[in-house]
Order: sequence, then C-alpha cells, then structure tokens
Amino acid sequence: MANEFKLSKKLTLLLAATSGVAAANLYYAQPLLPDIAKAFHSGNSQVAMVITATQIGYALGLLFLLPLGDLVRRKPLIVGGIFAGSGALLLLSLASNLIEFEIMSLVVGLASVIAQVAVPLAADLANKRESGKAVGTVMSGLLIGILLARTFSGLIADQFGFSAVFVVAGVVMAIMGLVLMKSLPEVEAKTPEESVTSILKSTVSIFLSQRKLQWRAFYGMLSFAAFTILWTSLSFYLSGPPFHYSSGTIGLFGLFGVAGAMTARLTGSAVDRGWMKLTTLIGGILIIGSFLLMGFLGTHFLLLALGIVTLDAALQAIHITNQGIIYRLIPSARSRINSSYMTLYFIGGGIGSTLTGYSWQWGGWKLTTLIGASIGVIVLVMWAFDKTSMAKTSPQSPELISDTGDGSNRTTRTIVPRN
Repeated sequence: MANEFKLSKKLTLLLAATSGVAAANLYYAQPLLPDIAKAFHSGNSQVAMVITATQIGYALGLLFLLPLGDLVRRKPLIVGGIFAGSGALLLLSLASNLIEFEIMSLVVGLASVIAQVAVPLAADLANKRESGKAVGTVMSGLLIGILLARTFSGLIADQFGFSAVFVVAGVVMAIMGLVLMKSLPEVEAKTPEESVTSILKSTVSIFLSQRKLQWRAFYGMLSFAAFTILWTSLSFYLSGPPFHYSSGTIGLFGLFGVAGAMTARLTGSAVDRGWMKLTTLIGGILIIGSFLLMGFLGTHFLLLALGIVTLDAALQAIHITNQGIIYRLIPSARSRINSSYMTLYFIGGGIGSTLTGYSWQWGGWKLTTLIGASIGVIVLVMWAFDKTSMAKTSPQSPELISDTGDGSNRTTRTIVPRN
C-alpha cells in the first residue's frame, strides 16, 4: 500500500498530542483516589477497582477496536474515538456512586484506545530507517499525557472538586477532535477487502504464530504492571504519613515521571541501531533498582523523585524496544499486532492495580514496592532465557499473503517466519 502522505515533524507532533490526550483519560483518577473514596464512602481496596475498571475497558478496546485500524481508514476511526471519549468523560463527571463511577470508567477506557491507533499510523508513514524514532516520539507524547494527567487532575480537583476534572478533560477532547478533523490526513485503509470477523481472527492467529510478539507482549505486561503498581500506590503513600500531601501536590509528582518518559526517543534510536537485547536488560535492572530505592529510602523526597524518574525510564526502555521489534514483523498488520501486544500490556496494568489494592491493605508501601521489584526480577529471568532478541528482526519479514479465487471468496493465510 502506498500513501501520498509522509510523516512530517508537524504530523508526528499531532499524532503524539492525540495519543497523549487520549491516554491521559486513563489516569486522571489515580491521584484522586483518596478523594473519590471519601466522596463515595469506600475503602482504599474498593476504590482501587476504579483503575482496574478503566484498564479492563482499555483492554477490551485494544482487543476488539484497535484491529480495525487495518480494516478502515484511520482518520474517521481516530476522530470518532476522540469525540466518543469526550462524551464518556462528561458522563463520568455525573456519576452518583462508586458503581456508576466504575462503569463509566470502563467506558472511558474503551474510548481511549484511540491513543494506540496513532502509534502504528506513525510507523506506517515514517521512513523505515527512522521508524523507531517516530514511534518513540509518539510514545513520548502518550507517556507524557499519562503522567501530566495526574498533575492536571490534582490541580483541578484541589480548586473545583474531582468531578470538574472530567468535565475539563471532556472539553479538551472535543477541541482535539475538531483539530484532527481539519489537520489529520486521509490515509487509505490497509486491507479494506477483509471483514471484521477475519480481521479479529487473524489478530489471534498472528499472535499465536509469532514467538517474538509473544515474548515482547509478556515483557510489556510485566513492565506496565510495575508502572501501575507505583502510580496506584503513590497516591495512598503521599496522602498519609510522613507527607500528608493534597491531591494537587500528589498530582505534581507526575512531572517527575515526564523526565523518565523523555528517554523514549533515545530508546527508539537504540532500537534503530539493533540494541534491543541491551535496552531490555537495562529496563529490567532499572525496575528493580527504582522500587528498592523507593521502598527503603522513599521517605526522602529527592530519592523518591529519583525512583519515579528511574521507573518511568525503565518502562520506556522496555516498551519502545518491544514496539520497535513487533512493528517490523508484519507491516501490513501493525494494528492487529499492536492490538494483541497492548491487550496484554494493559491486562498487566489491571493486574498491577488489583495487586496494589491488596498489598497496600496487607503490608503498605514496603510490601507494595517489594512486589514491584519482584516484577523486575521476573523480567531479568525472562531476558536470560529469551532467544528471540538475539537475532535482529528483518524489515523484510513476510506479509500476510492473500489468495483470491474467483473474486467472491477470499482467504488469508499467515506466512510465519521461523525464530
């Protein structure tokens, strides 16, 4: 498929902003958990399920909506998702009890999957030699959106209450939708001849046939579980002794995470040079080091901040490496590949937030950070046995090859490279 559009710097930044604004919706609630618990008269373990519901919604969107990026034109898919997210956020602000809040959080997560449609679009339009850097830039926007969401929501909640956060976010999404309607180019569908059913089936078959994709999906699941463990527990930790911070102050800690997210471009460049094994190793080591630092020395403000920066850098090292590898497997199926990868990725987030609810109840900050560090250990064990990163992924990996009979019936078979 040839497109007349190339990935200019302006378009790259627009896709990065789109991903950031959409993904931010998943995390507005994290620094507000103590306030939400008070408003709905709920305990910490119960209110932590708000994050789980959002992650489940996002995982469902990744599984059933994201693959459509290979079937339909991306512009209407992205613009429609942005406006749907705007409406869901406004409805969320009207929730009158915790159950309603959790249900609408699931819907917000479902609509926010549009953040991931922009990532393979950037890979499609970028020069092959710079695809890692392009993906890294868009992912930087996505991660910065996630991290600044906490700062934004904390400051707004301090002044106007937590419901106002979702009203403002809904308006921001609507404005972004209008910008995208005008500025996002029309890019032809990649496989318009396919049906929704065949696209969804091939998403599963591609995952089952690609060892590199399977390994990288599990790396991503583990790293994002660690990421969610930190940011779910951090609001509980900072609202209690010795800090006693308000929601606004807790939200400002997202700024430390932005420093870690800025390493995405560096990781993307390393991936373009073929250093995937090294960046994965560094990511696992940083996960362990950051959690041990925060767990044992986290009462010191500067060391806690350093731990946050380090953990976010670890997430980038693993995640950008993963995407740099999987997007080269089958270029015509990048949305489907991203679907299976990101589904497991955000299932990891749901597991992380659920673990946090129980670990906090049983052992507080120390137990929670030890569980986070143990995830880094698992990453290193996987790395030691992982043979898929030893050989570089060829950009000429076989495509999905279609066999057409008489024109009325079309079957698709996947040619699987042997790893």
